[in-house]
Amino acid sequence: MKKRIKAGLLLLLVGTFFLPSLSGCAYKGVDKRSFVVGIGVDPAEGNGKDDKFKVTLKIAKPIASLKSNTENEYAYLVHESDSVAEAMRYLDTEADKVLDYSQTKILALNPEILSGDLFQLMDYFVRRGDFQLLLYVVAAVPSAEEVLKVKPKLESAGENSLYNFFDETGTESPFVVTTFLFEFRRDYDTKGLSTVLPIVRGEDSSKFIVNHSIVLKDTVEPVELGLLETKLYNSLKKNSSGFGYQIDNEGYKFTLTLDRINMKIKIQTKDGQKPRAVVRIKAVGAVNESNKLLHLKELGHYDRLSAEKLTEEVKELFESLQSKDVDPFGFGLKYRATRLHTDSLLDEWKAIYPELEFDVKVDLQLKSVGAIQ
Repeated sequence: MKKRIKAGLLLLLVGTFFLPSLSGCAYKGVDKRSFVVGIGVDPAEGNGKDDKFKVTLKIAKPIASLKSNTENEYAYLVHESDSVAEAMRYLDTEADKVLDYSQTKILALNPEILSGDLFQLMDYFVRRGDFQLLLYVVAAVPSAEEVLKVKPKLESAGENSLYNFFDETGTESPFVVTTFLFEFRRDYDTKGLSTVLPIVRGEDSSKFIVNHSIVLKDTVEPVELGLLETKLYNSLKKNSSGFGYQIDNEGYKFTLTLDRINMKIKIQTKDGQKPRAVVRIKAVGAVNESNKLLHLKELGHYDRLSAEKLTEEVKELFESLQSKDVDPFGFGLKYRATRLHTDSLLDEWKAIYPELEFDVKVDLQLKSVGAIQ
């Protein structure tokens, strides 16, 4: 019995002695890692005949302490190849440390590569296990490389300003669309739905501008959404609230803040009638600013003026997207989800969508006129 105990203790001591050396072979310390914080993909500039993509990696340089450093420092690796996977493998040879993607949160794509089939491009980033599916995917203008190299003046050490636009811990704006990598792949692959990406513009290499978005569908050219269109999309599709809307109707000009907004869609296809999309929107808000004195007893009148203007703007947006054959609000997905599945269901929707009429009605309730009486 004692011999067995001694043998067990001896094995335990030997295992404890060799365990650190075994684990050290598989794990690289922090000092042997280079942390990539952003990836950019642009079309190749033509240095190689077969090159299709130019990949840029933004790597954070280590800092001694936040007190001793007033700004971030980055290094950039750039390579062109016929595929993103090949470019990434080549960039491993340009770094003396292991490229670590655990802190990568930005995937910037040049709008020029967003036309046509994107499945091969998305497939690489989704398949790699060291890429998070929570990457923020953005369309970068004028190029992904230039956007990644922007150095905002207000960015402090240990901070990445571009993250703050999308993670809801920094700025909160109705013009900022947030799209994760898993959403990008899911929506792009969904029949009857178009995916939307935020457009990030780098200006003067010192600031970001994020107030437009782009709608993608593999069979048509990308469609850019302006300021108002992006704001409406955020409010209606993402249920974003707390944002201001300008109302100009019957001589009244005032700004509304919508606290709650909800949209419901129903697709009606009756024999002998044109197909209709019945859209009902309910919103609750208050008046923030007005060019005239407003009275609380006339709140119902202001409700009607605001609802009429919002109805007009929403219907114009739907019809504009319809004319360009994109569907970011998912009318086609709603049609497919409420019908018995058949092999011809998708073809039926493709024939219906160009003829679809939009019956939009906004039920807006204002809580106050923004003044104390």
